[in-house]
Amino acid sequence: MDVFFEPQEGSPFCIQIGFHDTVLEIKEKIEKHQGIPVYRQTIVFNDEALDDELDVEGCNIINRSCIRLIVAPEPPPSTKIELCIGTPPSKMRLPIEVGVRDPVKSLREVVWSLEDVPLERVKLYANGTELEDDCRICDYELQDNSSVDVHIKPLKFTVMVLPWKANLKVAVEVKQSDKVKVLRKELEKLQPILKFDLPSEGYFFIHNQSGMDEDKSFKWHGVEMGDTIEIFRGMISR
Repeated sequence: MDVFFEPQEGSPFCIQIGFHDTVLEIKEKIEKHQGIPVYRQTIVFNDEALDDELDVEGCNIINRSCIRLIVAPEPPPSTKIELCIGTPPSKMRLPIEVGVRDPVKSLREVVWSLEDVPLERVKLYANGTELEDDCRICDYELQDNSSVDVHIKPLKFTVMVLPWKANLKVAVEVKQSDKVKVLRKELEKLQPILKFDLPSEGYFFIHNQSGMDEDKSFKWHGVEMGDTIEIFRGMISR
């Protein structure tokens, strides 16, 4: 379908988009045809700024719709600011100098080098919003001494669960911070596929010959990668 864009400055233009295109994909087409970088674009339809993850159908855009295009000014290329990076677990603030046109990914890579964890586990937040790799620092209106919080996504690991009176072990992926009771939900998902039995009259978990408190985390119980957790029929009396 063809839609028309009306920029604040310059002449209107028409671009062909697909029915299932996302707003981000529309911005990428505008960048390709008009040379306006994605990070400078805000698309407004029916007086509402559209989020990148929405699609054409969800926005009720139809053939020959007219859409406003707001183009943010390009910041000076040499502008530098200093951000205060809050690093876990102490949340100590570290000053890091960045260019306002630098991509968020470059800042995330700096933080990754400080934290010594896999890059995909590092998430950055400012004013409650996650900073996305394909955006630039200037997209989030960060200024000198703005605070950026670092979140480290919990590491997942695999535990082996031995069902009641079974010869097979079931591999279940969990986080160390998860409470043990998440095992019940995961086992219920796997039971129809792997065809193992879960005692209908109730059951509890054993790790290293000790009953597990399901309201405590795997980390609290000292569970590590590859450990075996056994299922026993009955209930633990407190």
